[in-house]
Amino acid sequence: MYVMITGMKRATVRLPEELHERLRAEAFRHGISMAELIRSTLEKANRRGKPRAETRDPLANVEGIVHNGKLSAGIDEALYGN
Repeated sequence: MYVMITGMKRATVRLPEELHERLRAEAFRHGISMAELIRSTLEKANRRGKPRAETRDPLANVEGIVHNGKLSAGIDEALYGN
């Protein structure tokens, strides 16, 4: 029996055989269709958005701000952006 789902578009995607088999097995383990597995995985990836840039160590921003044995007044700004 074919059920028409409204609000969806059909997309054809060609997958390598190995990936197709892994997806099929994963969907079977979860008791869902491959289509549902692919949709949910894409939705999660889309919600995460763009990959975040590598975070730099905040202490690297304060290198060299010690003068005459005292911290400079800009340490909070350098560390926390305040």
